[in-house]
Amino acid sequence: MAELFRQFFWLIFPIFGMGMGAFAIWNEFSRQKKALEVLKVYAEKGQEPPESVMKVLGAASTRSSRRRGSSWSAATFFGVLAAGFAALAVWTYTNDGPFPFLTGWSIAAVALGALCASNIVGALTAPRQNDQ
Repeated sequence: MAELFRQFFWLIFPIFGMGMGAFAIWNEFSRQKKALEVLKVYAEKGQEPPESVMKVLGAASTRSSRRRGSSWSAATFFGVLAAGFAALAVWTYTNDGPFPFLTGWSIAAVALGALCASNIVGALTAPRQNDQ
């Protein structure tokens, strides 16, 4: 059993990622269900929902409702991870570590660096809250 775990330990990460995706989908479904219940109450009363309620429900259903600062925090997060993987790649290279590890650390550093750069560009080009 221990040998099986040693060979396939990396499967924990994609399984965890799929679980997080399923959790996010479930949360979005629950949020939309609650929004429909609010609209149903107004429909049963025969009233038009106030503009403020419609605005809140409409804004919550769009993905662009993220705050401007969240791109900076994501860029910082990915930048720190990229630097960590780059440091591991350099350490593996200087200590004559196995080539597959060097390759893996390097690929991870480049991919996370690209995510960091895309979040920086997104943060710089996103409209400000008072511009909308």
